[in-house]
Amino acid sequence: MLKYLLFIISFLFYNLSHSQSIVNTEKLFTTNDEGLGASAELSGSSISGNASVLLMEYSLNFSYKNEDHYLRFLSGGETIYEDNDEVSNSLFTQLRYNYFINEKSRLYSFTQIQSNAILLLERRLLLGAGYRRNIIDIKKDTSSRYELDISAGVMQEQELLKTPPEFNIIDGQESRNYTRAIFSLVGIIDIKDKFTIVNTTYLQQYLMNFNDFRLLNETNVMVKINEWLSIGLDLEYRFDSDPPMGLNKVTNMEEFILKNKDFNTNLGLIFNF
Repeated sequence: MLKYLLFIISFLFYNLSHSQSIVNTEKLFTTNDEGLGASAELSGSSISGNASVLLMEYSLNFSYKNEDHYLRFLSGGETIYEDNDEVSNSLFTQLRYNYFINEKSRLYSFTQIQSNAILLLERRLLLGAGYRRNIIDIKKDTSSRYELDISAGVMQEQELLKTPPEFNIIDGQESRNYTRAIFSLVGIIDIKDKFTIVNTTYLQQYLMNFNDFRLLNETNVMVKINEWLSIGLDLEYRFDSDPPMGLNKVTNMEEFILKNKDFNTNLGLIFNF
């Protein structure tokens, strides 16, 4: 049965820098209820006058659980226009499968395809699998829920980078094909009819170079106003220890093309139907 449909219109969006390439899917479905679930998101910001900027974010997600099997299809993207010219376009699609061994343990596998113009990602393909374990599960009647999960796994990552006109990619970094260990820590605090907090930490470690890793910490807060309206706040911090490096054709010096850290905030209204 279709459990819920979310349509989100952002009334304030502040972005200090564009995010690194880890996609957080934990915030999209925080329960493992039987049957079919769906969510859709649309958020945006528009500036006109001395500057003309339009930002749009969107997602469409489905989940289906039947006894020990849990399948999720997740997709989303972002487009930014400045003076009617597209300056950024990012998309991702992920298919994720969980097999529940018991109430505390599950096996998971996933595949993902992604592109991101700001991060120079022409294409990013992922294929991974691992084990997830619930270590804290506290429920007080039906009024509150506290959970903490840990997971570990491995994934194959293939990236194709698009070089800016002013740079030459060096050290063969235009194309990457890495095997990474993946770890996560996911905590949920759910107070019924009041608020829900989801905190997610991801670590992706390149197995052949321990100085090459990616880190994400994201906190999602949803404060319930009434049965159909909530306020949502997202805080994201992302770090990449080894962003692409290139030879600047103008200065003839090696330098990082991308910054190694990002911080994003997103504040919006959530309408439940």
